[in-house]
Amino acid sequence: MVQETGAIAALTHVGIDVSDLGRAEKFYSALLGVKRYAAWDQYIAFEPLPNGIIVYLQQVHEKKTSKTRVHFDLTVADIRATVPRVKALGARLLAEEFGEPTDGLAVFADPDGNEFCLMNFDLDSKVAKD
Repeated sequence: MVQETGAIAALTHVGIDVSDLGRAEKFYSALLGVKRYAAWDQYIAFEPLPNGIIVYLQQVHEKKTSKTRVHFDLTVADIRATVPRVKALGARLLAEEFGEPTDGLAVFADPDGNEFCLMNFDLDSKVAKD
């Protein structure tokens, strides 16, 4: 019998298409604070993040041609202090919006142009509850 309610699946892995596997490994290892767990063919997987999600890289030959349709958000304690550190890793800042000292969002592109966001607010606090 198939259960009709609840989650259908659990998010356990996030794959990122990249053109330069070595460059992407250095970037994401430093950004996420994780080390390589495994490598095979055109893939590198990192050790699980504290929340259990595994990020892996897949080298592809196709060039990025449009905006990323799936991206991830990273929560940081101090966004103003973190933005320069992420730029120093090789990310390109696309947009930023800072409100109160503890409120902000920065949109970046990794060295392959894949977009991701840094934020230092709880998304639940931004969503109106019914």
